[in-house]
Amino acid sequence: MPKSRLEILNLLKQELAFLERGGYGGALPWRPVSIFLDSPSCPNRLDAERSTPCPECWLDEFVPEGFHQELDPCHFIPLNKDGETVDSMIRQYTQVEVEEAVRGWLKAEIRRIEESQDQPGRIASGAN
Repeated sequence: MPKSRLEILNLLKQELAFLERGGYGGALPWRPVSIFLDSPSCPNRLDAERSTPCPECWLDEFVPEGFHQELDPCHFIPLNKDGETVDSMIRQYTQVEVEEAVRGWLKAEIRRIEESQDQPGRIASGAN
């Protein structure tokens, strides 16, 4: 579901604040966590039925073509210039390293949107 740049910017900032507060548990989570899916911004966070389709989530704006049908499409958002994603990183990096990549992506997207607020158009990730 498309959102305005201001709404997306605010949601990115909220996600960054959640991460900065240790929302994913940091180095010692009390239970396994899933980046983005265990965030307050996920419409299915507390819904075991996952009744909200992922395309209705604000993060869908950042999911590249070809990944919208994945079970967790937000895990395929490119986080850096190498195209690493949560999905690819969780197999080879620590939770702290994945969180650091997400932090970097959030900060870069916030900066990119703030710098381009006067330009119309769909919000697409600058990491592509």
